[in-house]
Amino acid sequence: MYKYMRENTPDDWGIKKLQEKILEIAVYVDQFCLENNIDYCLMGGSALGAVRHQGFIPWDDDLDFFMTPDNYEKFVKLFNEKGDKSRFFLEPFGEFDNMVTLGKVRAKNTTYIENSLLDYQISHNIYLDIFILHNCPNNKFKRKKQYIWSKYIVAKAQSVKDLSRYSFKLKMALRLLKCFPRLFLVKYALKQVYKYRNIDTDLYCNYLGKAKYKRGTYKKEWFISTKRVKFENVFLNVPVGVEEFLSERFGNYMEIPSIEQIKREQHASVWDVEKDYKEYIDNEPKLPKKYVL
Repeated sequence: MYKYMRENTPDDWGIKKLQEKILEIAVYVDQFCLENNIDYCLMGGSALGAVRHQGFIPWDDDLDFFMTPDNYEKFVKLFNEKGDKSRFFLEPFGEFDNMVTLGKVRAKNTTYIENSLLDYQISHNIYLDIFILHNCPNNKFKRKKQYIWSKYIVAKAQSVKDLSRYSFKLKMALRLLKCFPRLFLVKYALKQVYKYRNIDTDLYCNYLGKAKYKRGTYKKEWFISTKRVKFENVFLNVPVGVEEFLSERFGNYMEIPSIEQIKREQHASVWDVEKDYKEYIDNEPKLPKKYVL
């Protein structure tokens, strides 16, 4: 029944078929990167799953890759030239329906609907996320500035989504932010995020993700190379310093979170590995615009 997932692992959360489809995307991207000399590694909860569970965290309904800007741009260029567009398509990092979105590789003829994004003219297919691992300045003041502008971009995106799960103070702040044009100062903020791309630094960061300042700042030496690890029935890349990375990102990463935390981490409200989302909603996506940074 399963090609990529382990047959003997339980499906207590009822998402094993979804994980199988996500892993199908990941296996394709992994092989494409190997064949074209593109570096990537698992990040966040996906790297945590590889170490703690030797595969998906059992309740995790997404998968995340890290790429540096150079590797990401090489991936986009080569995927557009020779990627398997009969099965997958690429949503590049940039503006999509007036939002800043992550790079995503989506599987055609599938459904992955998130309530907070239901009103947007975007594709709602099952996907693999690609986060950019940015150069981060050694100077603390400059680093804080990069962090603030990064979180401004994140907050601007959150302000146009469902706010019900946020605290009262955060709701008020996001509602105020929503009053400004959707892309107000966003392009300038992105330039601040990419500002140190061609500067030699000792640090990387992922401030455009969920991690706070310290937990989103990493030593470059942890990512100097990658290693292959077992992930379900396949092998994927993790950073060579994956244990140090996970300790910085999660603290005691071997500790299992509470049920309340687990529920907050799940994304999809509707998913289907065989039917396209247009059978569920009438929503034709617009073509994305790519930022020039």
